[in-house]
Amino acid sequence: MKLARYQNQTINLPEFPRSRYEEIYQASIRGEVKCIHCHSNLYLTLSIYDIPHFNHTNKEQNKECSNALIEIEKDFEPKSVEISVIKETNDSGIFNLPIKRSISSTTTIEKVEEEKFNSRLPFYHIPPYQKNENHSSNQIINQMSLDEQQWKAVTHTGSPLLVLAGAGSGKTRVITTRAMNLMNSGTLPREMMLVTFTSKASLEMKERMKSFGFPIQQMEIGTFHSIFYKMLLRFDRDKWDSSRLIKSDFQKEIMLKQIGRRLEIDEKSFAYDQAIQQIGLWKNSCMYPHEIRSADAWEEQVASLYEGYESIKKENGQFDFDDMLLGCYEMLNENPELLTHYQNRFTCLLVDEFQDINKIQFNILKILFQHTENITAVGDDDQSIYAFRGSDPKFILDFKEYFTGAKIYHLSENYRSSHGIVSLANEVIKPNKNRFVKSMHAQYDSDKVPSFFFPYDEEEEATMVISDIKEKISNGAHPSQFAILYRTNTASRAIFERLIATSLPFTIDQDGDSFYDRPIIRKMISFLLLIEDEDHQSALKEILPVFFLKQQAFQEAKMNSVLQNLSFLEAFTTISSAATFQLKKIEKLISVLRYLKRATPLEAIERIEESPAFVDYIKKRGNESNKIERPSDDLRDLKVVSKNFKSVREFVDHAFHIAAKFKEYKQQKNKSSNGSISLLTAHRSKGLEYDFVYILGAVDGGFPHDYALESLKNGSLDQLEEERRLLYVACTRARKLLYLSILQKRRGKKANPSRLIKSFIRKVTD
Repeated sequence: MKLARYQNQTINLPEFPRSRYEEIYQASIRGEVKCIHCHSNLYLTLSIYDIPHFNHTNKEQNKECSNALIEIEKDFEPKSVEISVIKETNDSGIFNLPIKRSISSTTTIEKVEEEKFNSRLPFYHIPPYQKNENHSSNQIINQMSLDEQQWKAVTHTGSPLLVLAGAGSGKTRVITTRAMNLMNSGTLPREMMLVTFTSKASLEMKERMKSFGFPIQQMEIGTFHSIFYKMLLRFDRDKWDSSRLIKSDFQKEIMLKQIGRRLEIDEKSFAYDQAIQQIGLWKNSCMYPHEIRSADAWEEQVASLYEGYESIKKENGQFDFDDMLLGCYEMLNENPELLTHYQNRFTCLLVDEFQDINKIQFNILKILFQHTENITAVGDDDQSIYAFRGSDPKFILDFKEYFTGAKIYHLSENYRSSHGIVSLANEVIKPNKNRFVKSMHAQYDSDKVPSFFFPYDEEEEATMVISDIKEKISNGAHPSQFAILYRTNTASRAIFERLIATSLPFTIDQDGDSFYDRPIIRKMISFLLLIEDEDHQSALKEILPVFFLKQQAFQEAKMNSVLQNLSFLEAFTTISSAATFQLKKIEKLISVLRYLKRATPLEAIERIEESPAFVDYIKKRGNESNKIERPSDDLRDLKVVSKNFKSVREFVDHAFHIAAKFKEYKQQKNKSSNGSISLLTAHRSKGLEYDFVYILGAVDGGFPHDYALESLKNGSLDQLEEERRLLYVACTRARKLLYLSILQKRRGKKANPSRLIKSFIRKVTD
């Protein structure tokens, strides 16, 4: 059905503003949308597959009312009306206004192109499927069946080996089977080093080889940090004792802020979290403080912090995780006898996920194994996605230059995903210049193909995804088969809120606080609280930094509110320690807050955001230098969700409820996620697989990220190529169905389809 009654008005969906669909959807859930024929409740369906429509939950009732409304709906078709030609003359000539225009019987809001509903587009730019009959040799080692290329990689001898293992190609099977084959061929377990990037991968390999009876306790299997840290402990246990380890970024930030105060760096406006990442990047790239050549003023400040940070650690005898690798490299270089000892022991190296290796890791392996050709690297240059940690695809791309005579095998059979998904992934990665030219081949075809869908904004995106998941689960799917992926954690806000309101089990894999506990959001929520309650103490404490006031000002205002019979907020205008400009800003904001008592949440946020106090705070102390997550972006996200609420009180209650729920879910983080829908970033999805995958925000600025587009403007393709690799990783997590969401509006502004997939959409619509 296209027609319904809402707030004593008739709604005709095709002519109703697209921007209000989510409002009607939420109203229908509350029972506020009625059927014109029978006057009972109607529900608005917003889904990936269906055109938006109203329906009853009872199928018979739905059929009866739909039939009854057929003739009535004809009366609501858009009608053209004649408008006289109006001519105006000015110095430039004559302007003719349009002769005809369409008007709606139900709304006077002019519809624009972006408010039209765009139906789902299947990805049909798929080559005909051909079964690769030559791939399988069905060779078996220790009961492990291998295809032809896998078999060649496992049994290769005589030179360094690079195995280019594409997504879903059986990488873990190959590296573990090769290790077992080498032991069967005479290599002693104690002579082997098998290096992984995660403890999970290390454990999986150990369990697999252990199940076939191999003496894994004699092998050196583990992550870079675990293996090389053990070497350090054997060499100098006191210096590298774990009690000296700086374990968290929080500890690092305290140290850096201490140095920053000496350097007169503004603590509130400087992106210390990004500085920690930059210092780690330099260290993983083997760059010491004196070697830094700063690209800009910000990097110059970070270089000074880096130098001070290293000095403090040295004075205190401390080290961090990055120092484990740097320390091991220095130890081996400075102690030739120790290096010879390890070279005599280790004659065989196997490295998993070689595309993620950084310079310091590569340098350690190079000096440790420069004496042997028994080197195996397994990885995929198309899945190199950790540049922010120092990973560099050049090590896998230039493997033959680093290891003379190396042999390269391509594992091109994808055992995970359908032909349609593999075809889309091949198209995604193909434009990258800095890669081995290759493509994956699927092991099976399916009539279910990847889809693009077009939500109006982030709120509707969440509704459409959850509606689709609910429908699939009602048809027999299990929650654990679903994953919702996004570029950054901020994109998970709306999905999290929708899932909270359902009975669906889910887990969210992210660090940090909830969206509503972000610093700038907490301050805005505090101002909203003060609209209704000028004596709200926790809100007043939260906004002190906005006025550049210290804690003692809070105590003085508290005392003056009692002595002078003022509201706590009014008392801030009596603070003796405040400068005149501060008092004026406070007075201005008080008048703004009082004016907003009957405003909607969106109106209130916009007015507060425009106030001089808030503008100055964002500019001077808002941490806008963070390239990944800017406070101003958070405020735009807050305005998107605020449109769903009519009163400030209702919105504030919602924010507190979601923040509390997020903390509750974080406490459950270590519990089993079996049986749950997975919410995680594309980075965290690497190595995982699901039957159904939804990728959110496939628009420029979302995926690819804004900072990659900024880098492109400055002439560098590197960041954009990494974003393309990241999208490739996200797409290849899907086994059966893949959905990419293309927002019409992002953060309240018109969005453009991601340039990483834009060509596919053109091909689909041609």
